[in-house]
Amino acid sequence: MKIGIIGGGASGMVAAITAAQCGSQVTILEQNERVGNKLLVTGNGKCNLSNLHMTSDCYHSDDPERLWAIFKQFPVPDTLAFFHRIGLLTKEKNGAVYPWCEQASAVLDVLRFTLDRSHVTVENGCRVTAVKWKEGRFLVHTKKDCPYEFDRIILSCGSAAGLKKGTKENGLDLAGLFSIKQIPFTPALVQLRCKEKFFKALAGVRCQAQITLLLKEEKIQETGELQLTDYGISGIPVFQLSRYAAKALPREKELPAVIDFLPQTSRKEWSEILLQRRKTLCSCNAEQFFTGTVHKKIAGAILKECNISPTESISDLPEQKIMTAGRMCRQFPVTVTGTNAFAQAQVCAGGVRLTEVTDFLEAKKRKGLYLTGELLDADGRCGGYNLQWAWSTGIIAGRAAAGRRI
Repeated sequence: MKIGIIGGGASGMVAAITAAQCGSQVTILEQNERVGNKLLVTGNGKCNLSNLHMTSDCYHSDDPERLWAIFKQFPVPDTLAFFHRIGLLTKEKNGAVYPWCEQASAVLDVLRFTLDRSHVTVENGCRVTAVKWKEGRFLVHTKKDCPYEFDRIILSCGSAAGLKKGTKENGLDLAGLFSIKQIPFTPALVQLRCKEKFFKALAGVRCQAQITLLLKEEKIQETGELQLTDYGISGIPVFQLSRYAAKALPREKELPAVIDFLPQTSRKEWSEILLQRRKTLCSCNAEQFFTGTVHKKIAGAILKECNISPTESISDLPEQKIMTAGRMCRQFPVTVTGTNAFAQAQVCAGGVRLTEVTDFLEAKKRKGLYLTGELLDADGRCGGYNLQWAWSTGIIAGRAAAGRRI
């Protein structure tokens, strides 16, 4: 069995290893100069490669029931066993799984070594331009003169996430050659851009916060370390919200959001603190009054939004004005106008509909064609979930393409 794998990312590499170890002759066609480049930047270079806490809210898809049917074929314990078998030691932190050395390069190196040991042919710098079905075989066209011929094909091209300017994702185009239904990609796990001018003064601030995205149909909240930039908001809680913003923005144009800079404190407790500080710090000015409550830059922005001078005496300020500024520490309004580009996104939402493939990831409209990873309509939260999807789908497809489904 000659199997061609288009794309040498996470899912493509494990698909290749699995198919080769099942006895197939496997070739990876990778458009970059090296396989697995994106792995090196995952988890801030530590490669959070999976997560033991798998629940229904960890993933998004237009076909969630199909997603979990696929996961049942190759769950997290099987993934960890696979990596241990090829030589990667792992450890767990609050459910998140990392390599022992906490180096993403170790994960890539182990996979590359295993590709070599499994006699997988890797063709780097090889961009596929078309895939055709002819006389019972797949013809894969590249910029080279002669097309590659394969009995089966695995599309592991990934999504538009992380692509450099001037490059283009072609996985959906290749799937489209076989009339496979798909949902256009939108950025996910990405920074959000806001229209307020005060963000330039807040750039560089990091703090714990709760962010609430106010959609017409629902409110979505996330809590964690917020990063303020000169163009808007970033950090893991923002990444978790970004897919919803990316989906809604084409029809809404702008989305309101609210930031709570003191999520660890109840509203009642905070009101009591403000009233007590007004009594004990009556001789202080407004800047001194908020010192130590929220970040200095945030306090400055709040005072400016409330038309309070930093040097104004607390004793001269009406209680209502102080409480208004205090409430803004808990309900700081911002307006989301867009996401950063695909190049800054960690993953994408959208892709080939899961109803278009079998539980073993074979295209229903073209026998012998398999699809994996980010090319499919499934995106997970931060925390190793997207790599787990890549491992599971890659191994399922590799095994099935080689003729073994268990």
